Amino acid sequence: MIKAIIFDYGGVLTKKASLRDFCDFYSKKYNLNAEKMKELMIRLWLEARVSNIDSNEFWKQLASYSNKGISKFKKDFMNFGGFRNELYDFVIENLKDKYKLGILTNHIESWLEPIIKEKKFDEIFDVIVTSYRSKIAKPDKRIFEEIINKLKVEPNECIYIDDLTKNIIPAKEMGMKTILFKDFDQFKHKL
Repeated sequence: MIKAIIFDYGGVLTKKASLRDFCDFYSKKYNLNAEKMKELMIRLWLEARVSNIDSNEFWKQLASYSNKGISKFKKDFMNFGGFRNELYDFVIENLKDKYKLGILTNHIESWLEPIIKEKKFDEIFDVIVTSYRSKIAKPDKRIFEEIINKLKVEPNECIYIDDLTKNIIPAKEMGMKTILFKDFDQFKHKL
């Protein structure tokens, strides 16, 4: 019996999640070297997502590279991903009162915390586990164990939704049901 549904954030609750796609878009728009930007962004992301560096350093260095102010760069970056309102509304209207809900995401603090407040995730989701708080990133099974323990369920009582196959694999190995997210209609059908 399914008791909990766990969602990834980037690429599931957002429309886009690829750092590389953003670098291609932004570099073209502002005549920057896309490969250098990707290298810098990924290096900073890998450190900031597990709190090895302050997440504000992520914005500071990328804004400096792009010759944009921090607030301008951050706004452009966050707007690029968008938000999947139809999925969020579906969760609230159809899942909230029937299941325990969780978010399990690799993210950086200064990016996600304002969204948690703005979208009132704390009121919708029972548990939010992030790589920056855990200092562990998916696909490490320990972060999956953390959310299962916090939700107080067994793996076979969970459905885990992610847009990346590499993050689906450990969930399956642990006994969770999984959905590899493609789009909202496919998600509803699989669910």
